[in-house]
Amino acid sequence: MDRITIIGLRPIGVSIALGLKRARLADTEVVGTDGDRESLSRASKMGAVDRTAGNLRSALEGAHLVVLDIPLADTREMLEAIGPILEEGCVVTDTGTAKVQVMEWAESHLSPGSSFVGGRPLPKRSVTSVDDADAALFDDTDYCVIPAKSASPDSVKTVVGMVEMLGAKPMFLDAHEHDSYAAAMAQLPVILSAALVNSASGSPSWREMHRLAGPEFRGISQLAANDPEDSSAGSLATSDALVHWINQMTAELNRFSDLIKAGDGLLDTFVHAWEEHARWEAGAVAEEPGFDVPSPGKTVAGSLFGKRLTDRYQQLTGAKRQHQWKYPGKS
Repeated sequence: MDRITIIGLRPIGVSIALGLKRARLADTEVVGTDGDRESLSRASKMGAVDRTAGNLRSALEGAHLVVLDIPLADTREMLEAIGPILEEGCVVTDTGTAKVQVMEWAESHLSPGSSFVGGRPLPKRSVTSVDDADAALFDDTDYCVIPAKSASPDSVKTVVGMVEMLGAKPMFLDAHEHDSYAAAMAQLPVILSAALVNSASGSPSWREMHRLAGPEFRGISQLAANDPEDSSAGSLATSDALVHWINQMTAELNRFSDLIKAGDGLLDTFVHAWEEHARWEAGAVAEEPGFDVPSPGKTVAGSLFGKRLTDRYQQLTGAKRQHQWKYPGKS
């Protein structure tokens, strides 16, 4: 029997487990392990795993694929712990927002008989608790796949197979490329959220003004509630790229300040932002070149999932959506 082990039963890890269970893989057991006993119990009650294990050695015994869904701050120690006890040929992947640093740790601590293929799911909605975990979370989403230089071809096929089983589309990136993008798309919003909360709460009027905080403030400030250790580790892991994007954002905020002072040109700036957001929401940022969807045999031949990759893509209708990203103005 094949075995997949999920280390870290957080919202993404549990959603992956639920997605794999939904796929009804033949002769495959999904095992979950976590340092928190309550997490083990909840995952089991949700039907996300076939069994739970309280220690790593038991959880990893016989595992062909290991998925790490743990804080970045714990990843180095975890790779060091599991390296000596992984099965020969085991494939390890993760779900974190930083890859260059994790690749270096994997290269140092995993045995030559195992392979590391970095992963990064990109769900379309936020999952902040295990209660938000959902087997359909990754349906029709992009899922970053970042193979280590030493990763075997079969290990890449195994992770691609998992991604497709979850209903997602693999997007291949280089580790440095991924981290430079993630600094802007994942870490910068956390920085902005924390900066907003710190600047507002540092005001002498915070005691009174906090009562005026509505959905606007609540929405933007939500990321400041992320685990501070996770936020700090993620920011430092992409420090050079993140500093660049902070400088870009500072320049843009200064431009807004100048426009507000001048009382002219502000509307055009808001219209530009409105249109770019609408274009992004419509999936029309750039035209993507067409590509052929490979057959299951070509995609995961010889991998863990080779026997169960059917009906994973919906038929394309060929009809083009009507994209509306031009600001219509007020009537």
